[in-house]
Amino acid sequence: MSRGTTAIIDFNNLRHNFNVLTDLSPHKLVLVVKADAYGHGLKQIVSALDNVDCFAVATIDEALLVRSVKPNVRILLLEGYLDEKELNTAFDNNFDSVIHQQQQMKLLLTSQSSKKMNIWLKFDSGMNRLGFTEPEFLKALNILENNKNTNEIILMSHLASANQKNNSFTHKQAQKFLKYNNGHQLSLSNSSALLNGDHLKQEWCRVGLALFGVSPVENTTADEYDLMPVMTMKTNVIAIKEVKAGESIGYGQTYKAESDMQVAIIGIGYGDGFPWSLSKSAHVMLNNNKAKIVGRVSMDMLAIDISEIKGISIGDSVLIWGQECNSKLLIETVAKNAFTIPYVLLCQITSRVKYQYVN
Repeated sequence: MSRGTTAIIDFNNLRHNFNVLTDLSPHKLVLVVKADAYGHGLKQIVSALDNVDCFAVATIDEALLVRSVKPNVRILLLEGYLDEKELNTAFDNNFDSVIHQQQQMKLLLTSQSSKKMNIWLKFDSGMNRLGFTEPEFLKALNILENNKNTNEIILMSHLASANQKNNSFTHKQAQKFLKYNNGHQLSLSNSSALLNGDHLKQEWCRVGLALFGVSPVENTTADEYDLMPVMTMKTNVIAIKEVKAGESIGYGQTYKAESDMQVAIIGIGYGDGFPWSLSKSAHVMLNNNKAKIVGRVSMDMLAIDISEIKGISIGDSVLIWGQECNSKLLIETVAKNAFTIPYVLLCQITSRVKYQYVN
């Protein structure tokens, strides 16, 4: 019996989600696979998908990894190139690049390359993170339209609150952005805007979290949009303990048994990326039953209450999130019970968790 802490990645569910999002999209999709494909494994996820319009990543190293798997696919650098070396790498590998600041404009205008690049010119419509202000944007667009190294130009911006349904700021951002709809292709919407129907009539939608079967929209779950979880996280029972009434469990004696109880120790902790801070509702699934987490999460393990669950043995499988046989525990629920968001749970998984790719 091994500790058994495993992330199972289901390619069938991944392809199902891709098809659902493709059907929803008004034009083309950019599949965002930054941060190791949101913790799912960048090379494996990219390899599993065909007929993709464009992949998007944050860094040049991520882009090179995608290119090593897909020699001909379109790849977008969401943060753009950050120095001359990265600009030349982007030219050499036929990357698309976001331009969001004057320094990137200067690098492009002084480049000695004879190659052309697809440019995604970023307008700051209210996010106040990356992007040009209105006068800067218009000036940069005029320059790029007459630049020898520019191929296609896509105008883009980023929504700040699309994860909230019927958000007035989302509509204000869209109106502000659409002032510059002068014939170039557009890209504004993220996963939330696409799922909420707040996307533009013709644009490149950039989808990330939804691709992996997780809802980015507040107070909703992925199954409401016919999306399926790509990752299932599970571990094993590694010990069973009898705890007497009045005894405490775990560090800091934060939990004391009100009556005699039985607990199982399972092989996952914050050293695997499982969150340390949990609400009283935090639980896992064991034999298709909810098992409450009791006491503090340790680095390598945590305790669950199995007093009312019969027939538990060392080695039994425990569902942390996802779906296994008839058991299901949505990562949206796990995140809520940990005072965090699904993005964090997926991206903080550590290297000692084993990955298994199926279908």
